Amino acid sequence: MTGTLTPPRELPHPGPTPLSTAALDDIARHDTEDTAALAAATGHPALTECQAVAELLAAHAERHPGQEADEWRFDADERVVDIAHAINEGRTERIAKRYDEARGERAAMVCDQLETQGPVTADTLAALDDETRRLLEWYAAPFPVRWLFEPERDTFGRIIRKRVVILFHGPGGLSVGLRDILGANVDIIGIDLDGGAVATATAAGFHVIHADITTLTPECPALQWVSGIALTPPCQAYTPGGLGKGRYDRAITTILHVIYEATAAAGYLPWDDSPTGYAPRSGDSWDEVRAPLAGLEDPRAGLMAEVAIWPLGMLARWNEILEWVAVEQSSALPVQIEEALFEQLTGAGWHTTEAWTLDAVDYGAASHRKRRFMAAYRGDDKPFVDLTPTAPMPVTTFAQVVGWPTGRTILTRGNRPVDPNTGRAKGGGSRSADRPSTCVTATIYGWTDAKTGERITQADIGRLVGFLGDFPWRHVGRGRGVRNLAQQAADAVCPMVAAAVFGRILGIKDWEKKTRTYVHQVYDVPPIPRQEIEQLLLFAEGDDKQLLRKLFAPRTPTAPARIGRVA
Repeated sequence: MTGTLTPPRELPHPGPTPLSTAALDDIARHDTEDTAALAAATGHPALTECQAVAELLAAHAERHPGQEADEWRFDADERVVDIAHAINEGRTERIAKRYDEARGERAAMVCDQLETQGPVTADTLAALDDETRRLLEWYAAPFPVRWLFEPERDTFGRIIRKRVVILFHGPGGLSVGLRDILGANVDIIGIDLDGGAVATATAAGFHVIHADITTLTPECPALQWVSGIALTPPCQAYTPGGLGKGRYDRAITTILHVIYEATAAAGYLPWDDSPTGYAPRSGDSWDEVRAPLAGLEDPRAGLMAEVAIWPLGMLARWNEILEWVAVEQSSALPVQIEEALFEQLTGAGWHTTEAWTLDAVDYGAASHRKRRFMAAYRGDDKPFVDLTPTAPMPVTTFAQVVGWPTGRTILTRGNRPVDPNTGRAKGGGSRSADRPSTCVTATIYGWTDAKTGERITQADIGRLVGFLGDFPWRHVGRGRGVRNLAQQAADAVCPMVAAAVFGRILGIKDWEKKTRTYVHQVYDVPPIPRQEIEQLLLFAEGDDKQLLRKLFAPRTPTAPARIGRVA
């Protein structure tokens, strides 16, 4: 049998207990079977990898004697025998699992070796041979190899450029808020499934990976030095404008179950009899945790479970420095899901959780976008920066954004005849262009001027949400992708709201000043003079007058609906 036996434990009575003849025969039989299996599997790449790692760990145990090193060596030797039998029996899943285990251990040893030689820099990585580079690329995937190594710290031991992961990144609303508005010195990597959104974000200078988040593991070793994670799962399953299948009782029950199972898989279920205060990890893989979500009528609803899977999974194995998690979702998110997420995060050591319902108009956007924002903290600092503007933000109307004169009407469902009695479109949506837009959706590309039929551009759509006019929208696929581009803008987080939320999370006190500067850059129009507002009110009638009074009244964001603190 290939392997190293562990030292015999001391017995409470003098002298060893001799093994029976049957036991000795059993050992001999197993040795014969193992030897035959190894001979038959010789030359298989997976066996060769496991043998190479076993030799490395044996050498490590010789240089660093101790119980831990001996256990690693013994496990590696056992793996060699196990994979030999799996190869002979054709158990492909077992082969792949054992091969990946061995390869991952070899990659970890390479990383340790590089770090013992000093700080791992870009030059260090550029000098790697091709085989080592491919190994580390596999180990870090889908993240960059540089994220396998500790970021640079200042003389006080603080990370100079903290790492942030943004899941469901989209075209870049959160990243614009962080990088372009706040100017935060952070290393951002996003992930998104929409190829068009990835192309747009990439063109804007962001590092975004094209991947399905639900196929990835939060225990990737490249995430061990991440300080913050933000998630913006699709809202269509919860928003009143959709079918709302995420608000069905069955969907809520399933999602709550998966959130609980994610906590168990990460090892954060409370257990009084444990020295750590937590029960051992359940042993379920992340694929097994996610499996019940496949039965939901709208799979997008289940993506809210990733809010528990990723931060808890990151803490479970590698990450010890994760400080915060931020989430954006529809304002109609069921309260049961929000409470379950906060309960599990609090139980795992997050000392502060809070939530707000914010409207983009309150932060200077030219369109309404009411969303639920949540944050949880486990770092040393508690949030102290107020995200409420000290004074109302400038109001920019739809007409100002698209360059229309005042007095025009928007048709939101195509050209329809106008009722002469009301002056409004028959059977279609219409509204004044002299106020901020309603929430942007994918159908906005078809909005027209009621009289001229004039349409708006993608640049206009982006500016309504809060992106600069020259933001590089990209489409992947056939045709011009007009609807796809509009959908990208509709899915994005308003950059100005992102700046406010991240200003609070990161403790950036002057977020409001920076946001006001950005608002002026986006719209480049002066605020509507008070006397012009009074004139609009003077000539308005009925419902229009009430809407205008509400629109131009001094505005402050909705107060936090839930703030919890745990000592």
